[in-house]
This record gives sequence, C-alpha cells and structure tokens, in this order.
Amino acid sequence: MHIEHIRFDKVFDVQARTFSFTSAGKNRYGVQLPGRIVPHEGATCTIVLERPDDWSRVLGWRELGGQEIFVPGHVRTVNAAFVEAIFCLLYVILSAGIDDMHPWLLLLLPFAFVWRLVLARRRNRALRQVLLAQT
Repeated sequence: MHIEHIRFDKVFDVQARTFSFTSAGKNRYGVQLPGRIVPHEGATCTIVLERPDDWSRVLGWRELGGQEIFVPGHVRTVNAAFVEAIFCLLYVILSAGIDDMHPWLLLLLPFAFVWRLVLARRRNRALRQVLLAQT
C-alpha cells in the first residue's frame, strides 16, 4: 500500500468515470477513482495506491479538508470476494487433478468466500483509518 498527496493542478479528458490530470508537471491518463467522482482542479487529495505510481489500482482516496472517504463499496467487496473464492477453489481442484477430485471440495466454496470477504472488509476498514489520519 502506497500513500500519496496529490494536488490536481489540471483535470482534463473527463469521461463517464475516467479522467486525466496534471500534478507537479506529470500527466496521468485514464484514472478511475472509487466513488466514481472526478476531483475538481486545485483539489488536494490523499490517494492510496496498491503500488507506487500504479494509477490503475487506486484503493481509496479522500479530499483533504473534507471528511468523506471513498473506498470500494460493500457490493464491490462482496463480488470481488466471491470471484476470488471461486478462483481459489478452482486452483485447489485443478492442483489435485480431475481424477482425484472429491465432491466435498465444493463445500470449501462458502468458507473461501467468507474468508476473502473478511479480508477485504478488514482492508477497507484499515484504508478508512489511514485516510482519516491524513491531514
């Protein structure tokens, strides 16, 4: 997790949920933020990125001076957890081989789903705390 403070000097190419911006002389193109909100020019925000300079994976953000925090919503978290649980189960099944597959392996799906959901909710809670602590 990487935290950056960004001042949106110029916001351009605004389309449905994506936009481009200039900050400190660097251009970023095709950025999409959680909450589907485009910040206004001159806004200063704290952005949480998964990796430094990887704007394709913004985990959350907050405009400084405001209290509103944008992290992935509950529905998105549930959907992501379900998809990840299915892939985890497929990995287990394919690793064991089709011949050695037992029907009880399908019982792991609800447990994998709940496990991924708990991890995602914890991450979102930690993101909220980190963003609230930024000034």
